[in-house]
Amino acid sequence: MRSILIFLLFSVIVACTDSKNSSANSSFDEIVNAYMLEHEYVGLAIAAIKDDELVFKQEYGYLDLTKKEPFSVNEVISLGSNAKTTTASAILLLQEKGLLKVSDTLDKHLPYSLKGSEQVTLYEMLCHSSDLPDVFGVGEFENYEWQKAKSTKELINKLNSTTSLRNRTESYRYNNTAYFLLGLVVEHLSHQNLGDFYREYIFNNAQKNIYYLGDSYYSPTLTPSFEKIGTKVSPYESPVEYRIVGGAGALGGDLVSYLHLFQQLMSGNILQSQSKAQMLSFCKFDDGNYVVNEKNQHIGFGVEMSNINGEKVYSRGGALNGYVSAVYYFPSKNLTVGITGNTWAPLAPLLERIFKTNWQNEI
Repeated sequence: MRSILIFLLFSVIVACTDSKNSSANSSFDEIVNAYMLEHEYVGLAIAAIKDDELVFKQEYGYLDLTKKEPFSVNEVISLGSNAKTTTASAILLLQEKGLLKVSDTLDKHLPYSLKGSEQVTLYEMLCHSSDLPDVFGVGEFENYEWQKAKSTKELINKLNSTTSLRNRTESYRYNNTAYFLLGLVVEHLSHQNLGDFYREYIFNNAQKNIYYLGDSYYSPTLTPSFEKIGTKVSPYESPVEYRIVGGAGALGGDLVSYLHLFQQLMSGNILQSQSKAQMLSFCKFDDGNYVVNEKNQHIGFGVEMSNINGEKVYSRGGALNGYVSAVYYFPSKNLTVGITGNTWAPLAPLLERIFKTNWQNEI
């Protein structure tokens, strides 16, 4: 299987480019092909929109190794933690409606009794600085099979089984539980299922193939996904139920639709200007220091901020159930670039390699 896959990726990778990008140089393909070969990637797509117009797309590899159908930008996949940007936006929309303040403590708005919830603010949760225990397999919950949780209440009960909140520290800790709980806050205050809130207030016609995967309103068929087990690339096993991850990761869609959504959240009219400014401000700890992650990126609400070749960039990524994605918004160009794939290996490093060539300035 390994030798067949390497042959397929190396010698018959499919690269489809629209007419606007027929001049894409060979170095771009060389970078992508080398990365796919290195990680035995089955299929991926890269696209860019500028001012809401698709200006670039290229597609590589396959939807499924057995059928050998080409992978495309139209494949609907799980977008995983990209949901955090959407959930953060939902919290800000509730703030616009006067239903909460991000400075509020969690206990004011959570419809469950949760140990320590009076000690943590929504702001800290949005900024990954809350010190909430992370029930999704982190720390003391490392051996908890959260993927098999039967209900939201089970997760809450598990959190309540912890001895206490961690000791307060001024440090960044990526926290899926914080965004899972923020999703419950949205449902409680809006009196709506999280998917219904997304669809009514955040998704619009420009994103026709964007979905909340945590409910049964509409369940799209997702493209197959893969993982490498030992030396063999196989269909992804033991997927997580999306209702379990909720506001932390139950977003799905195709690449172009998500690019439109992310650009609208960053620069459109989904959020009021004051909310967008708050979302894209550098998070701070109580001592005034900035919240910075392990990649030295500043943290906003559901988004990371950094510089690429001296240019400000807002980014987000996701990885769940064998699907991987990443998106970058360049505000100076109103340009949004993204990548999606169907194999369990990170894709953000590939885009970052491409950005080093200044390719984004040539689109």
